[in-house]
Amino acid sequence: MAKTRALIIVDVQPTFCEGGALAVEGGNATAERIADFVTENADEYAMVVTTQDWHVNPGSHFSEEPDFIDTWPPHALAGTAEAELHEAVASLPIDASVKKGEYEAAYSGFEGCDADGRFLEEILRAGEVEEVDVVGIAESHCVKETALDALKAGWPTRVLSDLTVPVSEELGVAARTEMDEAGVEQVASMGAFGFYEEDEDAPIPGDEASLAGAIGGGGYGSLYGSDADGAYADDADAFGEEGILRDGGPHPDGGGQYGDLDEDDEEPDLAARLTAGLGAGLGAGLSLSSEADDVDLDDFDIDIDEEIDFSDDADEADFDFSDIDDAPL
Repeated sequence: MAKTRALIIVDVQPTFCEGGALAVEGGNATAERIADFVTENADEYAMVVTTQDWHVNPGSHFSEEPDFIDTWPPHALAGTAEAELHEAVASLPIDASVKKGEYEAAYSGFEGCDADGRFLEEILRAGEVEEVDVVGIAESHCVKETALDALKAGWPTRVLSDLTVPVSEELGVAARTEMDEAGVEQVASMGAFGFYEEDEDAPIPGDEASLAGAIGGGGYGSLYGSDADGAYADDADAFGEEGILRDGGPHPDGGGQYGDLDEDDEEPDLAARLTAGLGAGLGAGLSLSSEADDVDLDDFDIDIDEEIDFSDDADEADFDFSDIDDAPL
């Protein structure tokens, strides 16, 4: 299958890293993470493109009294070491490089061109790129503007959120909100390809969060009328006076099922409720098929106290709920 995705590495230059003229905290670490990511995932991309601020005389973009919104102290001066690519990125397999901002402010990589005068959009179209990922410095400014322009040009666009850093957290929040509202996808680099991409909300087998969801949201949730987050229900009509679902259906947030109870029927004893709820919860939390015949608890690494009496004669005195903050009954 032909590769159709491009990676744009935005302005990863010493001038924007610790020790530079316009340093962003975390810049050097971001450069190293980008380098590691590209080293491991270069084969996923049709091309890797870098952008650089490359200022000759950008006019009012520079100021002796900058407001750090529209005006800035001198930085990324063309031909200086600070304007070159960060050493962690310079050694990567780069297919094209564009420079921007020689004589005016330029935040988006799409304002830059390569040594042959080709603008970034032309480079990507010549490479038959169909999707774009964006990383670099700073998330709140040049990364955001580059991502938005990529989207406007028609490319589905992602920003790899752990491979960028904002000038400030406040500006970062604003940038992420703007990108989200525009339709730029924001994902962590570990989920950029493969296992997590299809359904990032699906539980991971063996993951602690899956087991916690199974017991908290499914098992004990159905026992005591809690929702998926473990909050106890107050609605006696829905759950009965002891928080047990009475209508024979599953808990609306993923719990067990006990069947219809007539007035003459006896309530299930506590042990039956516990084991039924735990089994149902494990099934819901681990996304087992609803058509599964049974759930074998031996397949799960669960420590059950063998001294607990699960016989029909068991009552609440056999169970210690002292470590539970809210009384379940």
